[in-house]
Amino acid sequence: MINLCQKNAALKLLKSINQNNNINNGIKIYVNYIMTKNVSRNGISSRKHKICLSTGKRSGILKNFSFSRYRVKSLILNNRYTNIKKNNF
Repeated sequence: MINLCQKNAALKLLKSINQNNNINNGIKIYVNYIMTKNVSRNGISSRKHKICLSTGKRSGILKNFSFSRYRVKSLILNNRYTNIKKNNF
C-alpha cells in the first residue's frame, strides 16, 4: 500500500515538472521519457501509447526515432541528425 502511494506521488511530481514552463527543455524531455518508460502493465492502463519525447504528441510517431515526424524533419533540417536522406520511390 505504501509503495502504491509513493508511485502516485512520484507520478504527480513528474507531471508537474513536465507541465512547468520555467524548467529547461532537456529536463522535460528526460521526465517525459521516465513517464513513458514506467507505465504500469496491469489493468486498464496497460496499453502504452507512443509519445514524442520532445513535443508530447501521440500521432505520427516514427518507430526508430521515438519522435514525431515533424520533429524529426526539423531535426534533420537543423543538422542534428546526420547521414539521413530523403527516400523517394
